[in-house]
Amino acid sequence: MPKIRRFLDICLGTTCSFLLLSMVVILSWQVIIRYVFNDPSTYTEELLRLGLVWLSLLGAAYSAGRGSHMAIDLLRDISRGRFQKLLKMLVPISFIIFSIYVLILGGLHSMQIASKQLTAVLQMPMSSFYAALPVCGVLLILYAILNLIDVLKEPMNTKADSDIDQPLSMGE
Repeated sequence: MPKIRRFLDICLGTTCSFLLLSMVVILSWQVIIRYVFNDPSTYTEELLRLGLVWLSLLGAAYSAGRGSHMAIDLLRDISRGRFQKLLKMLVPISFIIFSIYVLILGGLHSMQIASKQLTAVLQMPMSSFYAALPVCGVLLILYAILNLIDVLKEPMNTKADSDIDQPLSMGE
């Protein structure tokens, strides 16, 4: 399992880095051509919009896979034993359900609706924007399954003292 996670992390991290670098280059080109040569580019805005959609959704999958997504973990941190394990399992299970119904099924439906529409300048199919939804959904499901396996493998925390007190007691 660590090899699969590492492969996904490297692929997604590289893709997101490449997208971000491409967007910086395109945006720099847009600023230079507009303000230095006084001749605004017509296609850069659509490329940036497409890059932003893909970067946002791939970045969301990447952060969810690494566990760095937003979370309210107060209840999970103060609970112990089976209840804590159930709460830890709730997040990946929720990601799987959300990914199936909203990202994959909704994304495929959106792609189907937008398949006949073209962007104004580049004449690209609008479905290329919506394709990020099912791709991100599949990636989120893969990461959620890996995270769920990690939660099931870890031992139950039955310790009475909180995680916040541990660094204080280690310094004594």
